[in-house]
Order: sequence, then structure tokens, then C-alpha cells
Amino acid sequence: MKKNLFYIILVLTTFSILSSCRKMEMGTPTASAVADFSMEFQNQSYAPCDVVFTNLSLNASTYLWDFGNGQTSTEANPTMHYDTAGVYTVTLTITPLNELHYNSLVKTVVINIKDPNAGLTQVLYFTSRGATFGNAHMVILTDGVPLVQDFEATDMERPYGIAADPAHSKVYVTDYSIGAIYRFDADGKNPLKILDINVPGQEIVGDPEGIFVLGDKIYWGRTGGIYRANLDGSSAEVFINTGTTMPEFPLDMQYDSVSGKIYLVNDKTDYSGGYFSVNLDGSGLTNIIPDIDGTAMEIDFATGKTYLAVYAVAGSAVTENGIYMCNIDGSALAKIGDFGSKATWGMAIDKQRAKLFWAYKISNSGKDGKIVRANLDGSGQEDWVTGVSPHAMQAVWIKL
Repeated sequence: MKKNLFYIILVLTTFSILSSCRKMEMGTPTASAVADFSMEFQNQSYAPCDVVFTNLSLNASTYLWDFGNGQTSTEANPTMHYDTAGVYTVTLTITPLNELHYNSLVKTVVINIKDPNAGLTQVLYFTSRGATFGNAHMVILTDGVPLVQDFEATDMERPYGIAADPAHSKVYVTDYSIGAIYRFDADGKNPLKILDINVPGQEIVGDPEGIFVLGDKIYWGRTGGIYRANLDGSSAEVFINTGTTMPEFPLDMQYDSVSGKIYLVNDKTDYSGGYFSVNLDGSGLTNIIPDIDGTAMEIDFATGKTYLAVYAVAGSAVTENGIYMCNIDGSALAKIGDFGSKATWGMAIDKQRAKLFWAYKISNSGKDGKIVRANLDGSGQEDWVTGVSPHAMQAVWIKL
């Protein structure tokens, strides 16, 4: 019995010694390399957008990114810009610190850059003036022949401003003559007069012309500056009070969401004229091109170009009637087209086809005018829509 106990103790001792030796010989295993990353989408992943890639890889010495759009990078934490919508395969390949058979050197992820215009229709909206009434109209922008569709009739007489609200599928039209602002559905139906100078408490609408939509507000120009109200016309108020100092009457306006500036042309017939910019808080008022008699304006913020319909004014930068193009800062001003014998109140850009539209009027209210379409440099001019009296206009993607 004692002999057997001795052998048992000897075996256990030997096993313990051998196990201890193995542990000492193996040591701590070398860590494997693992490719990994996370992503953060800007602009809610709608094109154009940036994607910020954060590297989470372990034990890597170098990195090679393939973003699926023909672009690559060797940065640890790159940012990639995607101009167009689509499905892209992003691959990160790493070089390991140690060659181990259980390394994981590649990570692949499929990302979806969404189309911001999915489910939307590109439309040119414009207003017109008749002998006894005015109206708004729409043309669905295609590569085919333009077809003008009328809005539901109202009591408008001289609708000189129009602004679409794609976020809510609405269109706003100002009428200078009757002192009112109408709201329509995007298809031109269900007109509603949301502000009326003849309604007590709504006198602030005044003589509205230029208009734009920003967030949950509409902003319009009239004598005395820029005014605003909620989208239903409530809580109307003075936004930027200019009074009798320029710009006294903004005829056309456009807002730049990047710089936070409002750009406008000021009436010259009764006031001081000029092409201006002003910060959204009312500060930084800048007279970019003094004294000019601009009636319509359109800005392509992507290319940095401003388009102006301007009457000649002696001593100003414009001494010949016409359609002009310049840089946003007013430099490189040059004439690129002509307008009719009456004022042009509308201009718009079809960015899909790189085309510029402007109104060409012969008489104030006769259907003897047209909408001219041209390349963005003024070349290739054509009579796109004829037999109309066009005024304000805007091209936009919207859900009909």
C-alpha cells in the first residue's frame, strides 16, 4: 500500500513539473492583427456628403483604404467625399505587426449614399400677369418639350415673387398689387391666402415682392426692409428694418445656407438701387455693386456666380440693359444676354442640365413674352416657352 502511494505521488509530482515547464516555455501569446473601423455620415448620408472613417484596427503598421468610388487612401483616419448617390464597397486592408495565421487583415463594408431627389420631381415654377388677373404656373423639367400647367385661379393681379418649400411640398407667391401672400400645394392646388393687407392685423404684408423660405419661416422684401412670418402666415414681423436707408425695397432675394447671408437686389426706380448682401442677423450689410437697377437675381452658389437682370444707369457699373453675370462678390461683371422692353422679374437655374432661365417681356400684361433658356454663360439661347407674360420663377426638386 505504501509502495502504491509512493508511485501515485511520484506521477502527480512529475505531471506538475512538466505542466509548469510548458507554461514557462509558451509564455504570453502574440496578439493578432485585426482590421476594423467605424463610420460617421454627414448630411444624413444624402449625396453630396462626406463620410468620416475612424480606424479601430489592432496591431497594424500600415493602412490601405479603397472607398469604392475609384479613390484610395493610406491615412489612418480618412474622410471621403461622395458626390453622387449609390452603393459603394469600402475596404480597409492592414499590414500586421506580426505574421500570424489567425490575423484578420481585411474588413469590407457596403455603404449606401442616398439620392436626395428620390421621389421628387424637378419643376420650374413661374408667375404671370394678365390684363385683369395673374397666376402661377409649373413646368416639369425634362429633356422634352416644356408643358405649362396652370395653378388654380385666385384673385392675384401682379404676382412678382415665388418660393418653393420642398420640405413641406408648398409654394408661396407674393402679389405686389393686392398686398397678399398665397400658399399653394406643390401641384398648384388648394390656394390659401395666408397674409392679406386688408385683414386687420396683417397690414405688415404691405407690397411684397422677393420671397424665400428658410426653415419654418417665409421671408419677403417690401418697402422698409425684410419681413418674415411663420409658414402659415402667423406671427408676421419686421425682420430687418432698413426704413429709409438702403436697401429700402428688396425686389428679389436669395439665401445662402453656407455663408448665412441673404443676397438681394434693391429697387432703383424710387430708391437707391444696388446689389447687396447681409447676414441673417441683420449685421454685415454690404453694398456689393452700388447704384445698379436690378429687378431679378439668381445665384449659383456651387459655381460662385450671380446672375442679374439690370436696367442701365448712367454712372453705375451697368450702362446697357441686359442679363449680366458676375462673381458673387460683384467682380468680373459682364453682359451675357438681353431682355425685352419691360422689366425682367424672374430668373432661375436648372442645375441638372446646367441651364439658365430668364423672363423676356414685351408688354406689361400681354401674352407676348417668353422664357429664354441658355447655357450658364449665356450661350445657346433659345425661346423655351412662348406666348406668356412671365415674372418671378424658381427651379426646384419637390414632391408633387
